[in-house]
Amino acid sequence: MGPLTLRQLVDEPSLGLAVAEPGDLSTVVRGAHSIEIEDAARWLRPGWIMLTTGLRFLERPEHEAPQARLVDQLVDAGAAALLFGIGVHFDEVPAGLREAARERRLPLLTVSAGTPFAAVEDFVNRGTLSSETYLLKRTVWLQNDLLKALSATDPATALVTRLSTLSKGTAALYESSGRIIASTGHGPLRLIWEEIATRETAPQRFSVGRWAVATRPFLLRGSGFRLAIASQNSPLIDDLGPDLLETAEHVLAAANAVRDLTMNQERAEAARLVSALHAGVPASRVRQTWDRLRPFRFRVGGELRVISASPLAPRRASIDPRRPSDVLLEEAHLEGLGLILSEEDESDTFGSPLTAVLADGPAADGWLALLSGTHLTGVSGPFGDLTVAPQYFQEAVTALRVAVRRHDVGAGTRIVRLDEVDFATWLLTRRDDAQVAARFDRHFGALVRAGGLAETVITYLACQQDVKKTAERLFVHPNTVRYRLHKVEQQMGAPISAASVVANLYLAFQDEILALSQPRR
Repeated sequence: MGPLTLRQLVDEPSLGLAVAEPGDLSTVVRGAHSIEIEDAARWLRPGWIMLTTGLRFLERPEHEAPQARLVDQLVDAGAAALLFGIGVHFDEVPAGLREAARERRLPLLTVSAGTPFAAVEDFVNRGTLSSETYLLKRTVWLQNDLLKALSATDPATALVTRLSTLSKGTAALYESSGRIIASTGHGPLRLIWEEIATRETAPQRFSVGRWAVATRPFLLRGSGFRLAIASQNSPLIDDLGPDLLETAEHVLAAANAVRDLTMNQERAEAARLVSALHAGVPASRVRQTWDRLRPFRFRVGGELRVISASPLAPRRASIDPRRPSDVLLEEAHLEGLGLILSEEDESDTFGSPLTAVLADGPAADGWLALLSGTHLTGVSGPFGDLTVAPQYFQEAVTALRVAVRRHDVGAGTRIVRLDEVDFATWLLTRRDDAQVAARFDRHFGALVRAGGLAETVITYLACQQDVKKTAERLFVHPNTVRYRLHKVEQQMGAPISAASVVANLYLAFQDEILALSQPRR
């Protein structure tokens, strides 16, 4: 049985009701109450009907203001209808009452003198009870149907598909930006969003052409979303829309909770795997380790790379509430990229705040580009033997140190792949920085402290030993450059063109030279 409506009351012969002003006879009736006192609306709930014999109008039946005021109060209170008992004080409905009901589109019915108000109230209450039972069953059915989306691989898309079917139209899930996350059915989705965007953030009911639309906003993990269903069957949207959207919101919240739990478990297992590879995998556990890597989209025996990364700057407030690691994990999932990742508050464990192992291949390039947008990044060479993984963790840390050094001297490069650096860079990564500092000062300290000599040498080597280009870069005369280079030769004890001098100067100032060698913007 569906909800009790005014039409059903009128059609019930035992009640003897007649329509004086129809309004909307499809209005659902939630209850009935007989009232003859002033301020009647305060005793009614939305969806209830009021029964009266017009006693309050008896002294001045021609005075229309009190009659219009009663209608206004009932409409404002959300009353379903006014039922007027004739044959008691009035033989017909007062004209002012009918006129006000017609203007405000409030259904106005007459109750014959032979029908006690108690009979109408009893019929409404019994019908309402049956209606509430029906609504409860319908709600449970809707919940059960929509909850099936939780078991789908993509719960959001499965849920939107079910919403579209139930509303006999179209459904869409929008981000707060208007981007459609999932949709199905044929409908004016762009026009619907344009209408949503102009309205306040609250449940809405509106029309777009022939389409009746119901929408509901909600938050998940700090991000705003909008669910919308649309159908050319307007009564269906009015009836089912609020329940469908509210239930769908709960289902998406549940799916998000399940997803968070799963992601937390995956994060913990990924961190354990990173630690195991960093510590070294004995030959006897290689097969077991590959089995543990397989759920993270790794192919057994495939080549891997180790990543060490450090944030470029403290994270600022962003419209995207997700952590950078969440973005990285979701990107890897979307691209089908094998990835395990560990984030540490301190870098003592792995040598950097963020350490990852990813499957080598074309998809890895896009992921690394995303990472280097927020982090200085060091990448090891490729390897497939898990037993030698620790040395590639060290490679990644070494590559990160190169990236940090170059960043500190103004180079624009944020990512260094150790297997792609030149021999000189690789050779410099083997050095002991503590010993190098002392030796650097012994050989080049005087050059660094001699005004612009070091700057001239660095620029000269960055310009491929071209005096004219060096002068242009330094905004000085070429003779000034030659004079300074001569001073350098005196300090070095050999011509600036000597291979040994060039090699030593290049190795000493490589990071600064590479920074200047990049094209100027």
